[in-house]
Amino acid sequence: MKVYSNEELIKERQQNATKAVMAFVFGGDRKSNAKESVTPLRVLNASKETLEANRELRMMALEGLRQQVVGNHKSLDELKAATMQANAPTAAVLEEFFGKFYIEVQRQAMEAPDLTSMIAAEQTNFDFPEIVDLRSLLPFRGQMLQVSGGNDPVPLIEQATGDLIPVTMKAWAIGWKDTLWNMLFNKFFTMAKVVDAAVAAYTDNRNKLTVGVIVGATYVASQSQAADTTANATLDEKTYKTFQAAIKKIWNLKDPQTGRKIGKRALTVLCNSSDSWQIERVLRGQLENNGGGARGNIVAALPVGTIIEYDQGINDGFTVGKTALSFPGVTAGVCYLFVPGIAIVANKRPLTMESGVGSALQLSTEERAWYHVQGEYFGDFLGSSANPAVGGAADYGFIVKITLPTS
Repeated sequence: MKVYSNEELIKERQQNATKAVMAFVFGGDRKSNAKESVTPLRVLNASKETLEANRELRMMALEGLRQQVVGNHKSLDELKAATMQANAPTAAVLEEFFGKFYIEVQRQAMEAPDLTSMIAAEQTNFDFPEIVDLRSLLPFRGQMLQVSGGNDPVPLIEQATGDLIPVTMKAWAIGWKDTLWNMLFNKFFTMAKVVDAAVAAYTDNRNKLTVGVIVGATYVASQSQAADTTANATLDEKTYKTFQAAIKKIWNLKDPQTGRKIGKRALTVLCNSSDSWQIERVLRGQLENNGGGARGNIVAALPVGTIIEYDQGINDGFTVGKTALSFPGVTAGVCYLFVPGIAIVANKRPLTMESGVGSALQLSTEERAWYHVQGEYFGDFLGSSANPAVGGAADYGFIVKITLPTS
């Protein structure tokens, strides 16, 4: 069983982040950038062949490099050296300059505890329209039928399955700008602080759009499991029986798309970190016997493959300006048993950055903004507990809320 604490999740994402970072290089003005498809340039650890494979892409990268050098207040000599090369910039040059503006944020975002991919099925497409029909995001379906082989038509795969439910794209953004006062007097300023703040805001928002939906839902009786209260049973035994009942309950829920029972699926538990050790031991079948030291019972492990801890967002409880930030996580004493990959997140733009030289009339020397655009669909995932209910008022969905025993 894999247990994902924040530390473990960050460690795993750091290992993935060191392999490659995809820098999305745009050509043209900002208006066309918002509409056109782009090809990602693999900058970190890129091979020479990758960088030299596409001349048009290299020229786009060169133009972007020119703009970023100007925006970073480089000297005229450095600007000439970077922009008047006979050939496109090397991987080292791209890493040096693009890294200051994009890779630093993207790499840290890949390391941050973003739980989206562990909960939902993500699809990224730069050509998504503002509103996507759910059926466009679902798999194709079809069946094979007997044919004579004598030029009779064959049955076709159906590309439009599922409901015509709209999934609306929304943009989320945060920005920063340097100031004259900051340049003159703030000796403690570092760009790393800006990057950390942007990544924390992005991570909190992504988790709000997934975990926030789970913890914010109101669950109907068919998707709620009360704590076991068997007399004379230990806490571990009660916890074990509670999860046994919850697993049976979730496997008997129905898929809103087909009306069939979802049956045995890979299961994940989302919980508070204060409960994860207790849950992990019980799911492994290691039960304490009357609370006695090394004494215990070994019973069959329960079919749960992953435990994810999430107590609250990075910025939860802090005040920005006059706004108290709230990114609640899982409350201690409850947890959520669910099937991963049912909820859908459609990404129109992953984390993207705009940068500029600022405004002379505001004495702003540099400006940056980060944004991402995505749409989510949790209807089938929440099922009867969705608002409004999907499938029916009871017995539909892929998640059960569990109240844990306390004694």
